[in-house]
Amino acid sequence: MQISELEEKIKANCINEAIKLIDEIGCRKDVQEVPLLIYYLVETDNNGLRNAIAVALSDIGSVEAVEPIVKMLKHPKTLRSRGTLLYALEAFDCSDYSELITELLFEDSFEVSRQSFLLLEANVDRISPEKKQKCIEKIQRKMDSLNDKIEFLSESLNVLMDE
Repeated sequence: MQISELEEKIKANCINEAIKLIDEIGCRKDVQEVPLLIYYLVETDNNGLRNAIAVALSDIGSVEAVEPIVKMLKHPKTLRSRGTLLYALEAFDCSDYSELITELLFEDSFEVSRQSFLLLEANVDRISPEKKQKCIEKIQRKMDSLNDKIEFLSESLNVLMDE
C-alpha cells in the first residue's frame, strides 16, 4: 500500500476506510509507515483514528512510537480517551514514564486506571528504585486524601441517618 492512500482517506475524512488501512499496516508490521502514523497520531482530533494508529504502532513494535503516545496521554484532547493509548504502550518498556502512569491510576475512568495498573505491573522490574519511591509516595498521598474524604462522607452519612 502506498502512504498516499492513507493520507487521502484521512484528508477526505473517510475515517472508517482509513482505520481499515491502518489495521492492515499494523498487521503487516510495516515500519515504513511509522513516521506518517506518528504524525497523524499527534495531529488528529478523531479518537477512533488515534486509537487505531496507537494499536498499529504497538503491533509494529516501533520504539519511535513510545514518546508520541506518551505525549498524547498528557494532551487535553485525549482526556476521556486514554485507555487505548495505555494499552498500546504495553508492548514497550515504559519504565521512564512510571510517574505519569502512576498519576493516571487516579483518573475517574475505569479503563484508564486499570490499564495504568497493568502497564505499571508490566514494567515494575525495569523501574528504577528512585522512580519507584516517587510513585509510592504519589499513591500514598492520594490514599491519605481519600481517607480524609471517606471520614467526611461517613460523618455525613451519620448525620443523615440520625434523624
